[in-house]
Amino acid sequence: MTRRRKNTPKQKARTELTGEAQKTDGPLSPRAPTTQYQHFIPRFILRRFQVGPVKSKTERQQEFRRTGVDPEYVYYYDIATGSLDIRPIGKVYGVPNVYQDVRDTQNINKVEEKLADLERHAASIIMDLHKALPQGTFTLKRRSLEFLRKFLFIMHYRNVSCSDIYFQADHPENAGGRQWIESFMKAKGIHSAVGVWLHFLKYYLDSSHSDIMRDAAKLVEKYGEEGLQNMITESHIPPGLEHFPAYTYHTHANNYFFSIWEAAEGEEFILTQNGFGLWEGLADGCPDLHRIFIVSPRIALILRHIALRPEMTAYIKHVSLASSLLNVNPAPPTPIYASGRHGLHIEHVNFQSAASLARYRSSQTGANDSFMFKITKLSRRQTLELNSVLLVNVKETGSLTFLSRGSMFCTARAFRSSPANFPASELLVPLIAQLTDAMETEVLPPSLVYFAIYCILIALLVYLVYLGIVKSVSLLM
Repeated sequence: MTRRRKNTPKQKARTELTGEAQKTDGPLSPRAPTTQYQHFIPRFILRRFQVGPVKSKTERQQEFRRTGVDPEYVYYYDIATGSLDIRPIGKVYGVPNVYQDVRDTQNINKVEEKLADLERHAASIIMDLHKALPQGTFTLKRRSLEFLRKFLFIMHYRNVSCSDIYFQADHPENAGGRQWIESFMKAKGIHSAVGVWLHFLKYYLDSSHSDIMRDAAKLVEKYGEEGLQNMITESHIPPGLEHFPAYTYHTHANNYFFSIWEAAEGEEFILTQNGFGLWEGLADGCPDLHRIFIVSPRIALILRHIALRPEMTAYIKHVSLASSLLNVNPAPPTPIYASGRHGLHIEHVNFQSAASLARYRSSQTGANDSFMFKITKLSRRQTLELNSVLLVNVKETGSLTFLSRGSMFCTARAFRSSPANFPASELLVPLIAQLTDAMETEVLPPSLVYFAIYCILIALLVYLVYLGIVKSVSLLM
């Protein structure tokens, strides 16, 4: 419910990649343990950043039974303490009991089980995407694409930072929805904002993409897009709209096109605590040109606003755009309709009607449509810029994870070399120092050595300019 706030200047079988819950005592059951570490960044994504060889599920289970120690680890930089260490995947990027529903007397961890099922399917799709990287394209059937979109939406919604305030009735950004929130809580017998958040998390999990879009279409048909937007920003939401959060999902699905970005050769994406669903970019001061989801050191899934589609260029000439990612030009997916490329089989669909579109997309005919994505291969500079968006938004109480120390070192030095990143880059000074110490005993590839030297020289020059010692940069270039 809470409107998104602007970023601060700083914000071998398929089953082997799955399994989200980190249990503290035995398997999930109606008598599940009262304490359970529950991730807001899925384990199958964290495994892509794993230190050392990735083990199969069987190997992990055997080692755990033998040693009692979680055999999976990642690099973890704690920004608050400035410490870099290696931590078990089962103990990072999660919170104990965040998804437990005490109102469910049969199984308080049912939401976590449903999230684990969602992640199993998403892990399979993302594994196929990694296999497709050499081809440069990736094709998905409509249902698989819808499922992946639903996964990304829920991964953003489930973030623990949202749970307390998303439906907080007295939160300043929920002023327009206060009456609706209070009425809904009373009708459902829910006594906290977290309870409402959990209620709709279950709604999103239990409903298919098509079901949610149909619920949203009913609202759009009755009130119109403009009317619903005004409810959020200017007036208030009528208390009787039980499925109003379906409209939030609708805007997420309809206002962004899906794109796949691959890191440059020799470069890697990093993962931050708030970097799974982070928004970026402004259009005339309004946020959310991009939604960023890092799913591995190689791949970022980016939802880009439809205003940035190539065919919209003429319509946004006078719109003020502010984004670090505008120099990347991902192509929207190419639809491959079941009855022909030119959509002759959907001539009867009214594209101005949300209900008509929802009916077609949920039909068996619509299910047979496919979408071909061209994987956007980034340059080194573009990869560093995307990582910079993540780094400039890290919080003093946050954390970050990476795959290789050499790549993280170059990324951190490049980030720190830009005056625009002061003072945010101060948070990385301890990390750079520790990476430097660690790599003194390692032999780096020549390309990393050269780039590290380049980063150091640039950082030194920027520092001198920053202190006012160098009066004219042009004289030195």
